[in-house]
Amino acid sequence: MKNKENRQPILNVRTTQMSNEMYNHVMQRIKETPGKTFREYAFKLIERDMLEKQKEKENKEKDLHVLDMFISLTDTMKEEFRRLNKKIDQKSFSGEPAANIESKPSDVEEGLLITEKIKGSIDEEYDLDF
Repeated sequence: MKNKENRQPILNVRTTQMSNEMYNHVMQRIKETPGKTFREYAFKLIERDMLEKQKEKENKEKDLHVLDMFISLTDTMKEEFRRLNKKIDQKSFSGEPAANIESKPSDVEEGLLITEKIKGSIDEEYDLDF
């Protein structure tokens, strides 16, 4: 950074290079500025420009933070879907689809749950030694 003594004057503005609309606008703004000088108006514009740049920088940092969060959430979701797929694969079975099974007449009688009729047999041998 240069010392204040070595600075070049930059506020010498040739108003003849301005359009009438621009000149009138600048003059109106100078009248509204507290110091009522071009210098004060220029300082006000420079401060506003610096604040905008600072806000822009902060917004970029926020955007990067949001992007990082988005990437993290995306990775988490992918991992959860992988875990769900593994669970589904483990629970799956290899049975025939219902459309291929022929309907067979059933031996089930509707009505009482316990009947006097005994159907079927038990093929197990019991060795009842007490």
